[in-house]
Amino acid sequence: MASSGTAGSAPLPTILDKIVTRRREQVAVAARAISAQRLRTELRARPRQPRDFVAALRQARRPAIIAELKRASPSRGRIREDFDVAALARAYEAAGATALSVLTEEDHFEGRLEYLRIAREATGLPVLRKDFIFDAYQIWEAAWAGADAVLLIAAMLDDAHLKTLARTAKSAGLATLVEVHDARELERALSVDAGCVGVNHRDLRTFEVNLDLGRQLGPKLPPGALGVAESGLHTGADLARMAEAGFQAFLIGEQFMRAPDPGAALAALLAQCRLPFLKICGLTTREDALQACEAGANAVGFVFAPSPRRASVDQVRAFAPSLPADVARVGVFAGAPLAEIRAIAHACGLHAVQLHGAYLPGDAQQLAREVGVWRAVAMPQGMKTALAWAPFVERFVLDTPARDGVSGGSGATFNWRLAREFAAQLPDARPQLLIAGGLTPDNVAAALRQSLADGADVASGVEFSPGHKSHGKVATFCRNARLAFRGDAPA
Repeated sequence: MASSGTAGSAPLPTILDKIVTRRREQVAVAARAISAQRLRTELRARPRQPRDFVAALRQARRPAIIAELKRASPSRGRIREDFDVAALARAYEAAGATALSVLTEEDHFEGRLEYLRIAREATGLPVLRKDFIFDAYQIWEAAWAGADAVLLIAAMLDDAHLKTLARTAKSAGLATLVEVHDARELERALSVDAGCVGVNHRDLRTFEVNLDLGRQLGPKLPPGALGVAESGLHTGADLARMAEAGFQAFLIGEQFMRAPDPGAALAALLAQCRLPFLKICGLTTREDALQACEAGANAVGFVFAPSPRRASVDQVRAFAPSLPADVARVGVFAGAPLAEIRAIAHACGLHAVQLHGAYLPGDAQQLAREVGVWRAVAMPQGMKTALAWAPFVERFVLDTPARDGVSGGSGATFNWRLAREFAAQLPDARPQLLIAGGLTPDNVAAALRQSLADGADVASGVEFSPGHKSHGKVATFCRNARLAFRGDAPA
C-alpha cells in the first residue's frame, strides 16, 4: 500500500500518512524480533478461550458499548495521566461495557501492544485491537497479544488489501470491525466478509465530528449487518438516535477517558438508556428456549393454558434449570386455580406467572407473596379494570382480545398509542408495560416507538409452526426491538 493513498480511496490525510509511515517502520522491527511464523506457532501451542466479539454485541441486553482505553490522540494530545489498564478495564466491565477497544499505536495514542493482554486478563470481555493495520503480521500479532477482534480502516486500504486482511483475521480467529467515513467506503466495507461495520463520525482530515453522517449511512446498512457508531456520542439521546438509524453498538472512548472515573461515566450513560424488555413466549423445546436467550431475550414464556403452544410441566421442568439465570421464566395461565399455579411455578422454577382471563386483583396479591405476577390486558376495553391490579403486579402485557374479552392468541395488533393513554392513568411507580399481539420482526420497532412501552412479548410472529420458533426470526425480532431503545435524559 502506498502511503500517499490507495485504490478505491482518497489520498490519506497528512496525519494518517505520517502515522502509517511510522507504523511501517515499527512493524518491520517487530517482525524481525518475532516472526509471523513464530507468532502462529505460539498461538497454536497455548490454550486460548475465544470470546466472540460480534456475538457479544448482538446479544447484549443493554446498549452495546465498546468502551475504549485511549491515553492520547493526535488532535487532543494526552487525554489521561492515570492509565492503569487493568483497573480501567475492570471498571468498564463492572459498569456494563459489552466489549473493550484498546489503542496500541505508540507515538500518537501512547498505546502498547501489551495493553491487549492486560485488558483481556483483567476482564471477561472481548477485546478489539484498535490500530492502523495494513499488514497481515499485525493481525497475527493482535491474536498473539490477546485480541479478539481487529479494526480495519477502509480509507487506508484498497479493496484487495481490505479483503485479504479480513480473511487473515478470520484465519487467526479474530472478528473484524471495518471502519468507514463516507458512503463509498461503506459500499466497499459491505463487500468484505467482516463481522461488523463502523461509521466514524470524526472526519480524518479536519477531526471535526458530524453525527449526521451516522444518520445518513445507518439506513444503508443491509438487514443482518451489525453497525457500530463511533465518535461524538455523549448522551443516551445520541445513542437512541443512532439506534433508530440502524446501529446496534457504540464505540466510545474520549468521553470516558476524560472523566475522573471512566467506569462511573459509562454507568451514568447507560442509566440514561432504556432497552426494551423482550419476552419470547410459547416455547416448547429446550433448543428454542436457549436460542431465545442467546438472541438477547430477557424472558421466556411457557403456556400452561389451552393453546397449540401448550407445554407440559414435565417438558419445562426438564430443561428450565439449564437456562441462563438472568433470563426470567414466565408461566402463562388462563383459568387454572391458584393452587395449581403455585404448584407449577414451584415445579418449573418460574420467576413470574402471567394471568389471562377471569382472575381478580386479590388473586395477584396472594400469588405475589411467592412469585412475580404479570397481568394480561385486553386492549382497549380492559384498560379501566386493569388499574386495580397496579399495586400487585410487576408487568402488564397489553394484547388484542381473542375471544370473550380474553387477551392473547389472536395474532392481530391493536392501536399501539393506546399504551401511552394507559400509562398516563397509572401511578408514578407503575408496573412495566409490554405490548403483544401481532408483533413481528418487521413491526416491533415501530410498535415500541409508538407505544413508548417498556418492552414486547411475541409468540406466533417468530414461528414457523405453533410452538416451534424460527431461530432467524427470533434473532431478528430481538435485534430490531433493541433498535427502538430510548435514551432518556437523567432525572
